[in-house]
Amino acid sequence: MKCKVVLISIVLLSLVLVAQAVASETYFKFNIESREELLKLTRVISIDNVKDKEVYAYANDDQLAEFEKLGYAYTVLPHPGSLISPKMATTKDGMKDWDSYPSYETYVDMMYQFETDYPNICDVQTIGYSVQGREIIFAKISDNVGVEENEPEVLFTSTMHGDETTGYILMLRLIDSLLTGYGTDPRITNMVRSMEIWINPLANPDGTYITGNSSVSGAQRCNANGVDPNRNFPDPEDGPHPDGHSWQPETIAMMDFAEAHSFVISANFHGGAEVVNYPWDTWVQRHADDAWFIDISRKYADSCHAHAPSTYMDGFDDGITNGYDWYTISGGRQDYMTYFRGGREVTIELSNTKLLPASQLPAHWEYNKVSFLDYLENALYGIRGIVTDASSGDPVAAVVTVLNHDVDSARVFTDPDIGDYHRMIKSGTWDLKFSADGYVTKIINDVSIADGGVMILNVQLEPLTSDPSIDFFSQSAGLVDPGDDVSMNITLVNYGGGDALNVAATLATEDNYVTITQDYSTYPMISQLGGEAVSNTSYEFQVLPSCPLYHTAEFELYITASGGYIDTVTFDIEIGQQTENFETGSFASYPWEMIGSQPWTIVSSDVYEGTYCAKSGNIGNNQYTAMQVTMNVIESGTISFHYKVSSESGWDFLEFYIDATKKGSWSGSIGWTEASYAVDAGLHTFEWKYEKDSYSSAGSDCGWIDLIIFPPSSGSPEIITENLPDWTEDVSYSQQLEATGGYGTLTWSDLSGDLSGTGLTLSTSGLVSGTPTSSGQISFTAHVEDESEGYDNKPFSFTINPILAITTASLPNGTVGEPYSAQLQVTGGTGTKTWSDLNSDLEGSGLSVSSSGLIEGTPLSEGLLNFTAYVGDEVGASTDKPLSIEVETGLICGDADGSGAVDIDDAVFLVNYIFAGGPEPSPAWVGDVDCSGAVDVDDVVYLIAYIFSGGSAPCEGC
Repeated sequence: MKCKVVLISIVLLSLVLVAQAVASETYFKFNIESREELLKLTRVISIDNVKDKEVYAYANDDQLAEFEKLGYAYTVLPHPGSLISPKMATTKDGMKDWDSYPSYETYVDMMYQFETDYPNICDVQTIGYSVQGREIIFAKISDNVGVEENEPEVLFTSTMHGDETTGYILMLRLIDSLLTGYGTDPRITNMVRSMEIWINPLANPDGTYITGNSSVSGAQRCNANGVDPNRNFPDPEDGPHPDGHSWQPETIAMMDFAEAHSFVISANFHGGAEVVNYPWDTWVQRHADDAWFIDISRKYADSCHAHAPSTYMDGFDDGITNGYDWYTISGGRQDYMTYFRGGREVTIELSNTKLLPASQLPAHWEYNKVSFLDYLENALYGIRGIVTDASSGDPVAAVVTVLNHDVDSARVFTDPDIGDYHRMIKSGTWDLKFSADGYVTKIINDVSIADGGVMILNVQLEPLTSDPSIDFFSQSAGLVDPGDDVSMNITLVNYGGGDALNVAATLATEDNYVTITQDYSTYPMISQLGGEAVSNTSYEFQVLPSCPLYHTAEFELYITASGGYIDTVTFDIEIGQQTENFETGSFASYPWEMIGSQPWTIVSSDVYEGTYCAKSGNIGNNQYTAMQVTMNVIESGTISFHYKVSSESGWDFLEFYIDATKKGSWSGSIGWTEASYAVDAGLHTFEWKYEKDSYSSAGSDCGWIDLIIFPPSSGSPEIITENLPDWTEDVSYSQQLEATGGYGTLTWSDLSGDLSGTGLTLSTSGLVSGTPTSSGQISFTAHVEDESEGYDNKPFSFTINPILAITTASLPNGTVGEPYSAQLQVTGGTGTKTWSDLNSDLEGSGLSVSSSGLIEGTPLSEGLLNFTAYVGDEVGASTDKPLSIEVETGLICGDADGSGAVDIDDAVFLVNYIFAGGPEPSPAWVGDVDCSGAVDVDDVVYLIAYIFSGGSAPCEGC
């Protein structure tokens, strides 16, 4: 709605005010016995606060009469709007110090003056009128104030309870601060340029000015008809008129305004407490984005703590609360905006005093001004983009759903004017579905976002035709671990405009850890526009035992259908998740710790899946029972689990905590339901707690937990060193033990002191070192412990071998010219032994020592060969020993035929070799009797002369 409404004249307004009757309002308190009573009472009276079992409430005359029929004793209290005489300002100048309340006319003048002073960035709009005809006014602030842009629309409103006036003045001052800070304050400038900010300081002007336009004195909670505006909206649980009243003019104006816009995030400011109240108010179950709501609420409160006295906003959970945990209401605007409009709204109580003395308003501005900006800036983070028509490029009015996450209408919508969407969400990896009437639904998997990060994801949707459009919907593999044989059915969905007939699909994967053993199935007909069908046959695959934990296997499904339809879709299965389903029948799988009055137990009844689940301990009133486990989360992810509760509704609760921060709380009768919460990397303690109040019981009076799936975690440390190597006595030893997992520094020790006296020690860093003092087997148990007291033990045994000793006493003689071979021998040492000629003394002798200790070769000359044999083992031990080889002559010069004597036969042998091609003397030098360097006829003559004429002996000539 974009319209300007002419101001009603003061004269006409006065006449209207006089003509209309004003409903009276009573403020009172009373006591209850059980919180279950509030479920009925909230439909009779307007509950304002609950402190333990003391209830504060408002009622008009009719409501008070109905309440009295219930038989409660009650005490009428002074009305909060009558406790002070507030300082009033009748001109805009009177508001310059922000320590006064404006008259109604001054308020209206101030709002329109904002537009007059800042026309380029401020547009003031009246969206409707109260019962008595007063304006419900909004200021719109944006750098292009008259243009719809791709930016989040954000909303602040205050004082829908007319006597809760702190937010009224703070919102006026926030408008002024944004306008005056634009262009000079970088943070405010960026906000005005990046978002469309709507602020309504006064949502129930009749309640605030019920005694007349000149003063807020006597302000009342309800509107002029005696209806509580914050019980008059449609309710997710209790329908369109939970309070039994028709929608009031103020309610209709606000609903019409919300429908005309696409508010991403909003806050509704109240008074009477100091707390950030997040959804839901109407029912016990948590919002899908409960963890995100807790984070932004915590940030708001923590920022207040940094700028306010220590006593400000210090109640509840240090300044924040889930609405239902405080007290349940129906028909609240917070749940309306969040459930029906796809936004995210909280209720912020700014002051314990409803009608705050005006002198305290500046201080409360200082407490909250940074938190106001912090809260609005949440709209700038998360997954965002534009959804358009793939053919025309026009914006599409689409629904954006986070699969396997969004429940209870947590989905968001695009702004139909631009097509932009803004999905604020906790860190994680998410699968998003984009759907719109007349378009083929699109699913985008594995969209990752960090806390405080931005992911731009623009999407084009194909216009719907009469053809099918088949996509993967789900699979039934369940938990898959390394080594598993898996059988699963696959469900397909048809988002197209025509039925899918004769559907068949073949499963494939390129994953090296997965082997598909049954890959084909047909499907029943899949009807158009979201129809689903399960495979007629199970698909089967095997996972290798070597597959690592947290391994994501990607599968492809090749789909065919009648009419030539062909498509390929993909999906992932995570293998090796860390789960606790209590199927061991004990708590031994993880380092569980039991605290409270009684421990949790493992039971085989009322399970979610399998045979066992965990059940809270049997406790009495004012007691609790909790189980907790501390784990080292190695990367951001989610923890999920299934819970069931049967308890006294509103009083006895099953709760879940991460690091002592409550993330979920459930009460009453709730069947098995899945919960999931984002978890950052680091050491975290997860706790499930069942706690009772001081009075009666109901139902089974307990809670159950089953199938916990932890985020990627290392858990307690695990020693991964398989074994320690054998070693050699008297050789320095140094081996590092290794472990995975654990948190922080790992500290090692010799569990039983078994290394004492061995010469070895185990350091706190895991180093086994020292010098073994004797041979034999060493056995000890290594113990490693992390900073969270997680630990692991592992026994080790290894052998210390005796020192090396060369046992070869002597070596056989060799003969010149003849092959020689002798093996050196050694005892002791570790592993393979390596030999060498220490000083290379055998070089040039024709002999050498191999690495295996074999002396081999052919001696070239006679005489004594002295050398030093050296041997070393694999761990660095070594020894050496001097040895000798006697080399004898062996062959006779001139003995060409090798007969052992020099005679005429040798001459014949040479003649035959030289002239008739006979065999060659071996070696050749025995035939070279004249030492000429060649065997020829001269050697025959020389030899004959020696034999028959007394010539020189060949041995002298050679």
